[in-house]
Amino acid sequence: MNMKILGVLTSNIFQYKNQPVNAQKDYTAGRISFSGMQPSKDVFIKSQPTFGILRSAGDFRSLANTRTVHCLYCGRPMLSNKVAGRLKNTGIFSGPIKNFVQEMFNYLDYLHPTEKEALKKITMMTFDSPDIRLSEAIKRLYPEANKELLKEQKPILKEISALSDELPRGWKTKFNKLMRISRYRLEEKEYIPDEFSGKEFSYKIGRISDSIKDDYLAGRILKLAEPLTHPIFKSKDTPLNAKFVSKVLSMTETRDVNNMMVDKVYLQKLLIRQIAKYGEILNRKDLLNLCDTALKTIDRQPVKVKFSNKAFRYDLNEALEGMPDEGLRKRIDDIVKRLPNSQTSVNSFITKHENAASDAIGYDMLRPSLATIEHMHPKSLGGPDVLGNFALACGRDNNNRSSEDMHHFIEQFKQSNQQRYFMDIWQEVKRNNLPKNVFFKMVDTFVQESGRKIDTTKFK
Repeated sequence: MNMKILGVLTSNIFQYKNQPVNAQKDYTAGRISFSGMQPSKDVFIKSQPTFGILRSAGDFRSLANTRTVHCLYCGRPMLSNKVAGRLKNTGIFSGPIKNFVQEMFNYLDYLHPTEKEALKKITMMTFDSPDIRLSEAIKRLYPEANKELLKEQKPILKEISALSDELPRGWKTKFNKLMRISRYRLEEKEYIPDEFSGKEFSYKIGRISDSIKDDYLAGRILKLAEPLTHPIFKSKDTPLNAKFVSKVLSMTETRDVNNMMVDKVYLQKLLIRQIAKYGEILNRKDLLNLCDTALKTIDRQPVKVKFSNKAFRYDLNEALEGMPDEGLRKRIDDIVKRLPNSQTSVNSFITKHENAASDAIGYDMLRPSLATIEHMHPKSLGGPDVLGNFALACGRDNNNRSSEDMHHFIEQFKQSNQQRYFMDIWQEVKRNNLPKNVFFKMVDTFVQESGRKIDTTKFK
């Protein structure tokens, strides 16, 4: 970053450095003042799509590659996977933060509030340390962020723990055990976990693999993690079968092993160690740390695991499964919703990425803004996998909605966002890329699912 750009950056940062970030405000002034920094061409291209008539989910999602499309829900413009892939592959995420900040200012309007606040903090660091990497920047921000996050988390967890006495006897033991482990994680103390969770491990592997530049190795890592989620590992009574054993041995390129002498623990370790080998090749400390913790967990050795809001909710659901007191369960759920997470708290975002690689941090700042296919009538509830049931939504809103009833989920968003979204899609009808009857089927599906009206008189 040359001195002229740094001077402009300094001027704009100090205009808003003490202003809170919120969903209604964008730092547009800071972006516009970068007179010498033109947005990347794949963000604002208005040319005709090259794929012809839209036929599939992939075609539809590719709209974000060619022009600006706003999220059905929050109304923010969405980024394409093409943009994120370019930044990852050209080294913007892994290079000096001065280059990262300069590039990211092109995408301010696309970022969600928490990620925008994180960028703001990293931008402030360019004044003193312009050449450090993202991973180092996050490490420097970590102590203060962790201190502030604990102030928010501890009273809420204490409030949850206080409800233990109201739990029925059959659920009280599991609940207290979970709260004890959660305190260890919150205070970053070592403890001996009960069991290894292949599902949680595989989820974390998936998050990391998105930011790996080598597509082949990223695919190999995902394939190796997949068998760890197999129900055969969860059930102690289910014996291994020869076909499954052979598959794992083949995937890990393990030879000269008597299949009859193999047990479940041996297979789990084989898969995790093979992933760790790829972590060494890629020099990904986050991947190596995850594998090391997994192996220690399997061997019942002390581990230090960070508190994770997502993991806590998953474990809590398991601990309270089948509890008859629905009123108490709702009270607990309402308190849990107040816990800060990486979507709602910049402190949580920073602490979550303390040991993450620069590529992973950069990608995770863009991930919530990526365009995704939203099934307006959820597939899990029988919704068809056809264009008439498709919409484009940012990754965060799509993930947050999951299979929730759209009537309820959409209440938090302005109705004008949906009108603008359908105006965006109507442009493809005008360009003869989307049949008119399919477009109106999309509108009808939305109206039916959401209960909101769309002014169709504007589609002429």
